[in-house]
Order: sequence, then C-alpha cells, then structure tokens
Amino acid sequence: SSVSTQSTGVSAVEASSSKRSGKSELPSLKPSNIVALDCEMVGCGPKGRRSALARCSIVSYEGEILYDGFVKPMMPITDYRTKWSGIRPKDMVGATPVIEARRVILKHLKGKFIVGHDLRNDFEALAFKPHSRLVKDTSTCVALRHLAGLDANRKPSLRVLTRLIRGLDIQKASHCSVEDARAALELFKAVEDKWDETSNPYLGDSYWEHLT
Repeated sequence: SSVSTQSTGVSAVEASSSKRSGKSELPSLKPSNIVALDCEMVGCGPKGRRSALARCSIVSYEGEILYDGFVKPMMPITDYRTKWSGIRPKDMVGATPVIEARRVILKHLKGKFIVGHDLRNDFEALAFKPHSRLVKDTSTCVALRHLAGLDANRKPSLRVLTRLIRGLDIQKASHCSVEDARAALELFKAVEDKWDETSNPYLGDSYWEHLT
C-alpha cells in the first residue's frame, strides 16, 4: 500500500523541498548526529489500503527517546492494523494532528544520519526526502547479513536480524516503534565500522520517484 501526500496534508511542492543537498552540507558521522527512526502505520480509505502515519518514534544514538507520539491521520482510519502496528482506537484520543506532528518530527531528523529498518515507507509516510547518504537502512546492509550468516541477496526482517545478531526476541506481540528503532540502532552499531554504502538503494534516483 502507498502513502500519498494527501494523508500527511503536505503539498507536492513542500514534500519535494527536502531534496538531496550537496556533499559539503553533510554532517560528520558521530553519535550526536545519528538518530534512529521507526513509524507505525494504519490503513485509511477503502479496505484500509492507503497507509497513513499513526505513531512515530525517534531515539538518539544512546537509545534515549527524542520523540514518541501518536499521530492522527487527516483521513478516517478504516483499519488499525493492530496486529502489526500495535495501534488501537484509544491511541487516537488526543493524538497529534499529522501536520503538526510532522513539523516536530522533521526538526529531529533534518541534518541527521537516520538509522532504521526498511525506511522507505517511513519516509513516504512523512513525505520526507533526506539526503541519500544520510540513510542507514539495516534492511539493505550486506555487512549485517554476513554477520547474521544470511544470504547476501535476501532482505531479512528486523526481527530475524536482531535474533541472529543480538540473541534477542522483539515484536513478540505487536510492533512497538520505540523498540524497533532501538533494535535497528543496535544493529547499526554492530557493523558501524563496516557499513557498506554500495548496498544502499537510496543512492539510486529510482528510489525517490514516489516523492517527485
């Protein structure tokens, strides 16, 4: 399912304002410039096929919560996807409207290296285009697959990588965006000095077509 700019209340012009900048503008790769992100989605529209942001969590390099909040989509929710998202109707009571939440969330993300697992959907939900070299996606990192003893050509889940590399079980009941963000961060740290940039599909222009 896809996320349109309509579900975030962001115009196409605004959504494309976060375009990739020059190399000279990149921050240095140090702990204070690294955050981890995870988002949970609900379904809107007919049969809940349109994904919309319902929770976002951002943690620091040390795993401290920088942002964690429920987000109210602009469109009515037709499928809470609770089994996977962990989101329930009660969570939308007092949830921050998506336009307001996005403004705060992007303040935490802009100019930072962003760690996460399969971040494409998260960025799409946020209508956000970070510089491609700021993206550290554990789902595409070949070094992690090697460390886990997995086929380099298969994309593993966050749960599988965490179990094989850290010996921990996550997502036992449903997904928690704080837990998932921290799990991705620890995986990143495990291969931080071996990170393989060439395994990153965000370097290709085709990845960004949905936001242009």
